[in-house]
Amino acid sequence: MAQSGREKVRLLSDIPGFFALACATAASFMAFALMLPVIPLAVITKTGSETLAGATTTVFMAVTVATQLVTVKVVRRYGFRVVMVTAALLLGLPTAWYVVTMDSVSLLVVAAIRGMGFGALCVAQFALIAQLAPPGTLGKASGIIGLFTGAAQMLGMPVGLWLVDATGGYNLVFFVGAAVALVAAIVSLFLPSPQPEAESLDEPVWTQQDDQDYQQRNERRQAENSHGASPRIYRRPRPATLWVTVAPAIAIACVSMGYGAVSTFLPATVRETDPINGATVAGLLLAVAGGTQMIFRLGCGALADRLGYPGTLMIPGLIMVFIAFISFVWILKTDTSIWWMLVSAVLFGGGFGFVATEAMLEMFMRVPRGMTGHASTIWNASFDTGTGIGAISLGYVASQTGYEGAYLVGTALVLVGLFAEVVDRKINPEHRKG
Repeated sequence: MAQSGREKVRLLSDIPGFFALACATAASFMAFALMLPVIPLAVITKTGSETLAGATTTVFMAVTVATQLVTVKVVRRYGFRVVMVTAALLLGLPTAWYVVTMDSVSLLVVAAIRGMGFGALCVAQFALIAQLAPPGTLGKASGIIGLFTGAAQMLGMPVGLWLVDATGGYNLVFFVGAAVALVAAIVSLFLPSPQPEAESLDEPVWTQQDDQDYQQRNERRQAENSHGASPRIYRRPRPATLWVTVAPAIAIACVSMGYGAVSTFLPATVRETDPINGATVAGLLLAVAGGTQMIFRLGCGALADRLGYPGTLMIPGLIMVFIAFISFVWILKTDTSIWWMLVSAVLFGGGFGFVATEAMLEMFMRVPRGMTGHASTIWNASFDTGTGIGAISLGYVASQTGYEGAYLVGTALVLVGLFAEVVDRKINPEHRKG
């Protein structure tokens, strides 16, 4: 543990710009988290429409994904710093318009503008991590950024919902979200802007000699472990295709569909049980899920670096999320105390943290280094597409069957992701190699 702590300090202090990146992404995700549960709750409160609430999330995520598809090219033209500053401003400042009006057109237009900012933010920050992290520290670097962003979300979601209960309205939350985004933009001015590595589809294919070399490196790595040394993840030549990212993309997309339901409808679910303090209680549950996710993401990245390859905790993570959704349904069906959802929140957050980190690291390690920007795009697009589709489709299910029906469908979706991972491990065992 002491050694791990020292390594984290070196990453934050010795890599130029890494601490600024951590702070900038944390502030941006704080602005995002403040709005994530508040906007759907405001829509449901004012219009009574779960479908419209889901639509705001879906439009946000749809534009997010569309933006992610072009962000790599934008970064190559304008640089990381410009993209990060612009993304922070687009993500947060438009929420101030909700103080003026929350008609359906304004809801969707503002959601689209904010989606542009969030899409650019996600791709740029993950790609910048891959550029800045020294060899053998990608897992830890990703985990530390996850720690900062997770802490921001753990704080932002309950604070936003608490402000709703404390003020009896939503305007203060909208102003706070805009202000935090402005802080994120200012911090982003101090980011490094390295030239992204040129795309390369020419890396050599994996040969029998490469396999022998890999085995020799693996033996050396095991010997290093036996002497207490910290190994690095050895990058072997990668196939010149993005198809190798399909299985982890399916896994994160399926889990994020359920995340779309939890983040969009959990406040309304709890408020049905406790109309007075429901938003605050829901904020606590989301904070617990976010905090657990943060811790598990950090541990997951550290384990991947120690073992020399990712993927070990992917299936356990999917199983944890599955159990979490089953418990949500059981609690709602049996009228069990809402406080049992704390257990569900821990399981969901921990499992989600495992799946998110493993999917990202698997994608990064399966593609050539020059294509990590594209891998980042695929990860983010899978996450955000899943969240958007989950919000509107499970919102429709909730309007027809109740919230327990939405969580039950979320359970089935996790099984799809689990199936994809199991099949991938059977068909492509070479993907398990570091």
